[in-house]
Amino acid sequence: MLVRGAGLTVDDLYAVAVRGKAVELDEDQLKMVDGTCERLQRWGAEGHPIYGVTTGFGEMVFMSIPPKFETTLQENLLRTHAAGGGPLFADETVRAMQVARLNCLIKGYSGIGSDTLRLMAEFLNRGIHPLVPEQGSLGASGDLAPLAHLALPLIAAGQVRYRGETRSSSEVLAEEGLASVRLGYKDGLALINGTSGMTGVAALALVKARRLLRLALWASATFVQVMQGSTRAFEERGHALKNHHGQSIVAQVITQLLAGSDLTREHEEVMRLISKESSGTDEVTQVKDYLQNAYTLRCIPQILGPVVDTMAYCRRLVEEELNSCNDNPLIFESPETIFHGGHFHGQYVAMASDFLNIAITEIGVLAERQLNRILDPHLNKLYPAFLALGDEGLFSGLQGSQYLATSIASENLDLAAPASIKTIPSNGQNQDVVSMGLIAARKSLHLLDNVNTIVSVLVAACYQAATITGIDRFSPSVRGLLELMASKVPGYRDDERIAADFLAVIRETLLDDETDELLPMLHIGAEATV
Repeated sequence: MLVRGAGLTVDDLYAVAVRGKAVELDEDQLKMVDGTCERLQRWGAEGHPIYGVTTGFGEMVFMSIPPKFETTLQENLLRTHAAGGGPLFADETVRAMQVARLNCLIKGYSGIGSDTLRLMAEFLNRGIHPLVPEQGSLGASGDLAPLAHLALPLIAAGQVRYRGETRSSSEVLAEEGLASVRLGYKDGLALINGTSGMTGVAALALVKARRLLRLALWASATFVQVMQGSTRAFEERGHALKNHHGQSIVAQVITQLLAGSDLTREHEEVMRLISKESSGTDEVTQVKDYLQNAYTLRCIPQILGPVVDTMAYCRRLVEEELNSCNDNPLIFESPETIFHGGHFHGQYVAMASDFLNIAITEIGVLAERQLNRILDPHLNKLYPAFLALGDEGLFSGLQGSQYLATSIASENLDLAAPASIKTIPSNGQNQDVVSMGLIAARKSLHLLDNVNTIVSVLVAACYQAATITGIDRFSPSVRGLLELMASKVPGYRDDERIAADFLAVIRETLLDDETDELLPMLHIGAEATV
């Protein structure tokens, strides 16, 4: 993967962070990096007033620092700001942050040297992962605490996870024959003063959210068949009149997934049944067939369509940030033209993550209500109560499993509350409006796990219903995944296994790479595909 400071997508980042693809640094960009670094080192030695070079940090900017403290100032910054707490980020998340920071620094406006960037690339390619706690970032001035933990091993400080073991970075560097870097003017600040923590996490979340949406679309199409719903609500020309791109393409995907089903009903068929039931009388008549289905069946495009459009919008914001200069100050051609600003402020990513969190939560809201409609014996007369395979009452089926989904759906309502507006001033009132962007992005990962569980329970219920109805009656587009589940676990019976074990097999099946080929593709436009 060529890292050049531009053109990096969330999928590129995912390929490196999760799939382990190697990175290569653009040599032309490295020349620009070194040119900027040389100018800045000269200006620092000359004592020009430059933030973080010859001044203190944050609210201590009024302190003038002599050039002789070039390295001490930068090392002190890393050591004091590596003050994170809480659980550690997973290695793949740390890798995402490393890629995001590398792509920012290689743009050539930060003043850092190419030797540091080359060592960062070696860390990625050799699987050397700094230990980075999840907590401690305000999202302005950037993700200071997590990025400080990310940077410490570059100077042979802190700890790393290497080949499954936690070790001191100095030991691993020596073992790998890698030299630590000496921090010059602004190097420490360049490493930590940016949005790469939240941006890396948000990029990972977006890729994972796309897969979750594909699974939710498959589950919704299967749910419509389980409930023997009408296909009219997905008719293309009706949705075209609503004007929303996401809604129309969800309707198209659901239509494709339903094609060939022996379980769905055409609208004309429903009309004939109702007419037959009410014929021969001029009195008000109650009929058993519904002309329109409930919202969980009929409004899937209107509910998941906004999710598609929100994800496309969030992807644009995150990729713009991923390819940005997001530190301070930015180095131009002379000391007088240095840009002292606030590009480290994470409001774009914070709000994008909050929007994404609402979208992820809505996937779970729909899935939990679809699950309820399958299991509730008052709403679904087609199947045994709670899909029990055995005597109802003696056997409870998926009754307990529903509690899991419902409890998580409630928990998600708190997690979806926006973090980007919950600013608390800090740093002697210097950081008086902060983004809390990493908190918002971390919640994305938590919500993704939660909603994957809800959707997994819904899929388990659809599969359970399919074992009753017959998998062969479902459309070809959804049948493949049902058959894959059938090859791994039979329908759930109370007297044969624990419910949690049954759900675990379903979830593991859904997370398997083999499942990707069985999920629907969803084209958001030329710039993005789900």
